[in-house]
Amino acid sequence: MPRQIRIKSKTRFCIFLTVFIALFISLIAAVWNGGKAASDVDWIEVEVVEGETLWHIAQRTLPPRTDIREYIRQIREANQLESCNIRVGQKLFIPIKGGF
Repeated sequence: MPRQIRIKSKTRFCIFLTVFIALFISLIAAVWNGGKAASDVDWIEVEVVEGETLWHIAQRTLPPRTDIREYIRQIREANQLESCNIRVGQKLFIPIKGGF
């Protein structure tokens, strides 16, 4: 006859069960997503032409449902720009979310 298992600490068992379920859900989500994180980003390179501003470039390449101010911040961060000033001929890396 198999030995009966007794739970000595309900709190410890609940913590274990919560951690186990969280890890299991994370594993399922990673497999379901094909191992690609939601934050994976593809990049395009854009060369600045006469009269163009960072705002114009952002409007042209803006992914759906994205705040343009946040998008400009991402572009500045990706290109290590201290301000929104750009020069003609400058090449900028523009983040494009994977799947768009």
